[in-house]
Amino acid sequence: MHLTNEIITASPDALKADGPYLFWSGTVDESLKKSLEEFGQTTPVLAIETDHGLELVAGYARLAVLRAAGTPVLVRLARDTDARDLGLLYLTDNMARPQDDGMRLAALRYFRPLMDDAALSAVILPRLGIKAKSKDAKLFITWLDLPESWQEHLAAGRIPLATATLLSRMAPEDRDAVEPLFSGHSWSRSNAVNMLTWLFETARMQQAPLAEVLRTAGLDAILQQGLSPKDAIARLTSAAKAARYPSLSRLQARFVEIAGELSTGTRWRLTQPNNFETGGAELSIQVKNAAQLADAVEQLQAMAGQSAWEKLWNLGGQDD
Repeated sequence: MHLTNEIITASPDALKADGPYLFWSGTVDESLKKSLEEFGQTTPVLAIETDHGLELVAGYARLAVLRAAGTPVLVRLARDTDARDLGLLYLTDNMARPQDDGMRLAALRYFRPLMDDAALSAVILPRLGIKAKSKDAKLFITWLDLPESWQEHLAAGRIPLATATLLSRMAPEDRDAVEPLFSGHSWSRSNAVNMLTWLFETARMQQAPLAEVLRTAGLDAILQQGLSPKDAIARLTSAAKAARYPSLSRLQARFVEIAGELSTGTRWRLTQPNNFETGGAELSIQVKNAAQLADAVEQLQAMAGQSAWEKLWNLGGQDD
């Protein structure tokens, strides 16, 4: 493969722009459009000559703007190229573009049939800003072996890269069972990893399919409630945790109830710091002046006389 030094002028309609190596095509940056309108084309697009005419290799956005304006296109030709060369030319021409995980996955999907995983890690991933032997590199390779529907969730930003290992360990029917959880919501890394971990571990402990765990834990019902994405994710995560740690979840719910009983009408905040490994609670309050401090002390003195403290101190040790 080599790039010629010859630059030709062609009609924008003479270039086909549908090659599979144009894996990031589809959007035109407004700043590029303004630049081309003001200064014209300063950088030629890359193309190859085929039996069917010119085919674009790189410069999709430039071509789209020039085609819309009816302006001739400056073209630099590449010769003696194969599918791998075409992908590398396109990738190199677009190195400066900001990349997200979906874009990286799209590039890897193009190159996967053209080289083994070792070459993907050594040649392609560094061009995508990923170190060859990093954790993220392993996660991307794992994603390539997951079903296409799941890859689409990653590309759309609905599920984070870090879930690849968990998903790869699931049976196909279990992945199918949890997929609706990601169809309409965008999950953060911590929430997604925690929820899938809790569900996966619960299924193994109960020796039950994940579909049954979702039903008995109430996650299926939560999906049908029409909640906002934020509320839905919070409830789904909480339900998954309750299924994995039922005793702890009951204690936490009871703690919230008793803490509310104690602190209602005050500015004091009660928290349980160590998952009930020991009894007790932490109390905190923010004050900004002496008057607020005096008021906080008065509230605390009133709280101290309530009988609910005994119930709170005994949580995790004996029945309340």
